Amino acid sequence: MGLVKNVLYAASHKKFLKLFKSQIILPYYHIVKDNPVAHIENLYKYKTCQQFETDIDLLLAHYKPVDPKDLISGQTLLSNSFLLTFDDGLQEVYTHIYPILKKKNIKAIFFINPDFIDNKVGLYKHYISFILSHLDSLSFENTILEKIGNVFGFSFYSIEDFKKKILNIDFSDRNKVHKVFELLGLDVKQYLDRHQPYLTCVQIEEMMADGFYFGGHTMSHATLNRLSHHEQKGEIIESVDWIKKRFQVDYSLFAFPYSDKSISNQLIRELFEYDSNIKLFGNSGIKSDVDHRIFQRFSLENPARETGKQIVTENLYKYYNKIVGKYHIKRA
Repeated sequence: MGLVKNVLYAASHKKFLKLFKSQIILPYYHIVKDNPVAHIENLYKYKTCQQFETDIDLLLAHYKPVDPKDLISGQTLLSNSFLLTFDDGLQEVYTHIYPILKKKNIKAIFFINPDFIDNKVGLYKHYISFILSHLDSLSFENTILEKIGNVFGFSFYSIEDFKKKILNIDFSDRNKVHKVFELLGLDVKQYLDRHQPYLTCVQIEEMMADGFYFGGHTMSHATLNRLSHHEQKGEIIESVDWIKKRFQVDYSLFAFPYSDKSISNQLIRELFEYDSNIKLFGNSGIKSDVDHRIFQRFSLENPARETGKQIVTENLYKYYNKIVGKYHIKRA
């Protein structure tokens, strides 16, 4: 959270939730699990199963769940409702999140990267987290860190500086991560086979049969603002098409990875030309976008933040943005 949100969070209380129910809210997560996950633990914090269930119970006490099929069909949604979405297609979607949602009778949308499905390859950021966890077991031997720094072309003055720099490796350097695996005597394929970090097609088919929905998240979790307009469009449409063809579905859903702030009006228009009924999802909080088919979300993933206060904070931040003229998203 930024400075303004931190101030608003400090002033928030979950009892104010009753004041902010005249809208649909779209919380999102990536993973839910009770124990550390090597390929995630160095990237962000996440909630336990009990914490996630507590979130669900709070949402159900104040809002009504949206069935994604109603959103896809263009129905007018209830103003005091919520829709859950999950990004990246991690294995825990099937093993942990899916059973909880079934128990609570809630449907959701899962945004996946087709390149990673069935665990043939993985996201380079996940590889880096796994490498850091491995280095931790080696007590971060300095000579090894220097060799890794040489692979990426950076120097460092402390272990924390090393961690910061390797975690900020650019999308364009993602293939160099494989050299680090070789340097450490690690096998990428063995890692994927053993840990199975991502969903499989069989698991997705089971979830779809149970009334859950899936959308694209680019093929490779690309950093879109590092790509040309043509490459952005290709990554997006190819990921949506893959889902439609592989699982024989007729809807189009897509969530922008990292951020949608750099996405142009031209690309938005071209995505609606591809499918006028496509539903697009960003992560800019509670804001109004350039088209009613674009839905903005906010994260409820941080276990250090009280969920009720977070939702109140997002609503207060909405009014702050209205005052400073940032509520309506402007695209170049």
